[in-house]
Amino acid sequence: MLIKTVTETIDHYNMINKGDRIIVALSGGADSVCLLHVLNSLKTELDFRLDAIHINHCIRGTESDEDEEFCNFLCQKLGIPFKVYRLDIPALAKTSGKSLEETARDARYEKFSEYSADNGVIATAHTLSDNAETVIFNMARGTGIKGLCGIPPVRDNIIRPLSAVTREQVEEFLCNIQQDFRTDSTNLSDDYTRNKIRHKIIPVMLDVNNGFFKSFANSLNAVREENEFIQQLSEKAYNEHSQNNRLVNLQEIPPVIRKRVISSFLSRNNLPVSYDKINEVYILTEKNGRLNISKDCFIIGKNGCISVEKQSYNNTAIQKEIPLQNGINRIFENKTLTAVRYKDDGYLIDIEKICGKPVLHSRRNGDKIKLSGKDFTSSVKKLLNEKVSSEQRPFIHFISDDNGLIFMEGFGVAERVKADENTSEFLTIRINNI
Repeated sequence: MLIKTVTETIDHYNMINKGDRIIVALSGGADSVCLLHVLNSLKTELDFRLDAIHINHCIRGTESDEDEEFCNFLCQKLGIPFKVYRLDIPALAKTSGKSLEETARDARYEKFSEYSADNGVIATAHTLSDNAETVIFNMARGTGIKGLCGIPPVRDNIIRPLSAVTREQVEEFLCNIQQDFRTDSTNLSDDYTRNKIRHKIIPVMLDVNNGFFKSFANSLNAVREENEFIQQLSEKAYNEHSQNNRLVNLQEIPPVIRKRVISSFLSRNNLPVSYDKINEVYILTEKNGRLNISKDCFIIGKNGCISVEKQSYNNTAIQKEIPLQNGINRIFENKTLTAVRYKDDGYLIDIEKICGKPVLHSRRNGDKIKLSGKDFTSSVKKLLNEKVSSEQRPFIHFISDDNGLIFMEGFGVAERVKADENTSEFLTIRINNI
């Protein structure tokens, strides 16, 4: 039954063509071991080559090494070419300032791309269960229709043949063929958000409806079809209203499509894209005005048209911006900002609530923040004018993520990222005078 479902998925999405080189991302866990066996059983029928790649993240010591040995032995037994990359993810995370999970994911896909080069297709073992967890996670953080589409079955040269299979079906398949697998000890802990969803929320969903996964799959397909249709309309509208790096006559476009067009415009101009930013720009398509959207970049709205304008400042202090690093950060001469990934004395942020990659910067015109414990949003300008001298205002530290400000020196952290009793990964911020 499982192999039939996988075959139908491969055929429906045209995942594999004759003569392809398919490279399984093999972790040693149940899902990837199942994927390896299934594709190995199909390679003659579908006429493709099969390899496997394993990334040893060097996070769990001996356990990580045992995962590598398990994968190597399994591939030897099945006669499948096997490649290993050993990466010191903790060290990379410390250098980049990103979480272990984000660093590991980025490093994995970088190595996948390197190994597959121009003639390989990477097969990852994401299941229908993974997709349910992802959609619930996106809903909890806030998302649009794209986030409700979950993990795509095909993206670039990455395919996911188990997209229609549940984790329960995977484990039943492995039991039937008497194949063991490795269990990542971190998957058993509720310290990570995804594990909380897997261990607590999904069981409740199944209790409400024991056919939850079938219903979810049907809903997912419907949302994807509608999203694809909306995206086609949006791309057509973008092409029709794009003129010399600006968008014109936007009031002619229906609101839903207009917001998609705005999102594409921001993305193509390497500007931050978020729900709030899109809505702020949308307002500029209804009335004239200007919005400081990033550093020295402004969105100008005039008569239903929007464009990007760069503004240079004489005061170099307000042009400072660097990616937030784990450890000591410095953008001003007389003080530093220290960010450490554990609970300590200072301002506390929940790392899992940060959207994208945080940046440390000085004051930006137009910024706003809803501070922890407040039920309203304040403008940075108003806060600084009330409590900070004019001489000190250009030298205040700010931290932003993809959705806006999350920290303001002397005032605290944003409500949406504050640490609470459920926080498992802390980011502690301290200001140090030199």
